[in-house]
Amino acid sequence: MRPTLALLTLLTLSACGSGGGKNEPTNTQTQNQSPVVTISGEDQTLSLNTLRLTTNITEPEGESVIVEWSSDHAGVSFKDASENGVLVQMPTVSEDQEISVTVKVTDSANNTVSKSFTILVKALPDSAQIDLRSSYEFLAGELVTVTAKYSIDENIDDLNWQLSDLTVNDMDVSTFSRNGVAQSTVQFTAPDVADEQAYTLSLILDAVSGQISRSTQLTILPKTADELVVNLDAVYEGNENDQMLIKPIIQTSDRVVSYQWRWLDKSLGELVGETSKDVVINTQAVEEDEISSLALDVETQSGVKKSIETQIKVKNVVQTGGLSLAVNRAYAAPGQTVTVQVSADNTNDIESYEWRVDEEVFTQATESATELSLIMPNQDISMLSTLVNYKATFKNGVEVEKQAIFALMSESAIKATLDIEQSSDLPQLYKNETLTFNALAIDKAGVLDSVALDVSNVNYADLDTATLTQDGLNLSFTLKASDILLDRELMLRVVMNAGTVSTTEYVSVNLNKSNLKLFAGSEKTYISGSDFYVFGYGQERLNNPINAMSWSTNYDDLAIETLNSTDAKITNETMSSFPTVTLSARDSEDQLIQADVRTNMTSRIYDKGERYTCYFRANEVLCRDNSNTLLDVGELAAPVKAGVTKGEFVCLLKNDDELSCHGEGPLSVLEVPERAGVANIVAVSNSDMCAQYNSGNWHCWGEQADYFNNLFVGKSHIDNLIGTQQGVCLVNSGYIECYNDKSELTYQDKRSFVKSLEFVNILNKVCYTTERSTLRTCPDEIN
Repeated sequence: MRPTLALLTLLTLSACGSGGGKNEPTNTQTQNQSPVVTISGEDQTLSLNTLRLTTNITEPEGESVIVEWSSDHAGVSFKDASENGVLVQMPTVSEDQEISVTVKVTDSANNTVSKSFTILVKALPDSAQIDLRSSYEFLAGELVTVTAKYSIDENIDDLNWQLSDLTVNDMDVSTFSRNGVAQSTVQFTAPDVADEQAYTLSLILDAVSGQISRSTQLTILPKTADELVVNLDAVYEGNENDQMLIKPIIQTSDRVVSYQWRWLDKSLGELVGETSKDVVINTQAVEEDEISSLALDVETQSGVKKSIETQIKVKNVVQTGGLSLAVNRAYAAPGQTVTVQVSADNTNDIESYEWRVDEEVFTQATESATELSLIMPNQDISMLSTLVNYKATFKNGVEVEKQAIFALMSESAIKATLDIEQSSDLPQLYKNETLTFNALAIDKAGVLDSVALDVSNVNYADLDTATLTQDGLNLSFTLKASDILLDRELMLRVVMNAGTVSTTEYVSVNLNKSNLKLFAGSEKTYISGSDFYVFGYGQERLNNPINAMSWSTNYDDLAIETLNSTDAKITNETMSSFPTVTLSARDSEDQLIQADVRTNMTSRIYDKGERYTCYFRANEVLCRDNSNTLLDVGELAAPVKAGVTKGEFVCLLKNDDELSCHGEGPLSVLEVPERAGVANIVAVSNSDMCAQYNSGNWHCWGEQADYFNNLFVGKSHIDNLIGTQQGVCLVNSGYIECYNDKSELTYQDKRSFVKSLEFVNILNKVCYTTERSTLRTCPDEIN
């Protein structure tokens, strides 16, 4: 229209000027016009209802506008405002009242126009109350679940849920009454949306006095990887000295890592499971009905956080008949029976009763006035909390309701709660001897029904007796074997049963073929081609005489020279990386008992100390200090067997069993004792060296020599040792034992002979392996 008006104005001005003798230019300017606004919508509603008003805004110049809403009543709130309308939440009014809402529209030229709309807000009947959250969020494609609680003294002819601007085909409505309050739940599938969409959902009650309704805004969010939706009902009600189960609706594609329930106001009871998805409230006694706010904080693995609040109402109850409920188990496995028992001063006074289970989680139900029995089914949810409601009507007409709660667990969740705990010192089983040992069943959910011992696949032993006795969680095992073939760890299967769920756990025993144990030594490292010594040890459990021991090998290039009944020198001409020799003896039953020791042969040994970095080879020693200066170790009269460096010294062991030390000191280390026949060397500290001689004995020299040498007194079978931050660890009589700088025993493991003892650089720890386990053990007590 504006171009036409401008044209008409221009034409009018030209006609007026034609009577003059001279035509002059005419300059016209059009005034910017204000927007035009209309409002439409329902002009009558109930207190606390939400209604949508539609606006039609026309801006003559097509400019952008700013829309502002206000009301003459402070209790009015506005949501989802746009140029097309607004959602108006009505206030609470005690009597019918006209309320005015006003929209103010301002264009970019600062032209402002206001338009008001009057709504008659009717007070709710005194007997009517509807509790419904003002807004909900759900993810696209997920299940929408909205629950409203209402109470009204008059009859309701009809109940409907209505959606604005959205049509769904799978809407399902369920309604029931509990504790004198009716509850209606609507469910349907949220539509697929590309961006956020808002809809209005209304609960409409057709009562005798008229129509009562309450609305909520539904926001449907597009499903993204990090989206999180958390919903709770507006209010939850329960009785004092009872239990309430609060179950949020949570929708997310991410994994939830944290739940936290917390009271915002006064606590109305203990929160059981306050860091779980579902929470149980053990309500406290109240003198009158009380309401408090409860919050739930949720966080996902990607860091998305949401918080939501709800109202908890605890009612004061006049107790009748001392009614209470008791559940036989807090958690249940598939196939188990959950029993809820009723206790009252006189159950004969109960005239009628009604049981209701929130979740239909049972395959069979048996009920009476005093007991409800439910058999649990299989289901996929790891833990499904379930509320059981019981309503009793006494002969005097008084109705009393009570709740009880239990949780049904899935098969996988049940298995995760069952285990067996056993001492780290494994029991020892010997041939023809009865062994009895104990273990503890772990039953975190209290669902364990029975345990059974399964020995159907036992190897390496002929078990004549294998029994398991259960006393609560205490398990007692009795074993007896007529024959044991190998020294091994035997893992016994223990089947743990809960309902129809069975899971297998294990207990272990050490099988012992003989009372005689032979220790051939722990692994050591030398340069390839070196001769070496082995020192054997025999241990007879029953103190029977030990027959003569002998050494043998399958390597043709190894020559064995027997030194005495337990020790031997091995002349090595093999190029094998791991030459192995065997210690043998016959036990009291004439069984051949054997033990092997493997020696690590390498072309070079690398070692790094505080001052020197060294490479030891058979015919060459290269040690450089931190300034890259080469250390002079003199002429090598014989091939190098081994080398070590620590602190500011370097020591060499040559294949002629001679030992020399070099470097800056201390002097007490560089002055090597004049003792021939060195078999092995160890740098135990920055100022101390130790050597084992071909007699098997150890001797140390240096700043703390007395500490080490005194520690060796009375220990005639030390095979190896290593320095630690606290002191030293020894392989004594085949077992590891560690001491601090006060010569106090700090660690010991007598479960199995040591296979290797070393400092693991990548872990920066002293570790060892045993004959029964190749896994490294690195005790905190010594590291």
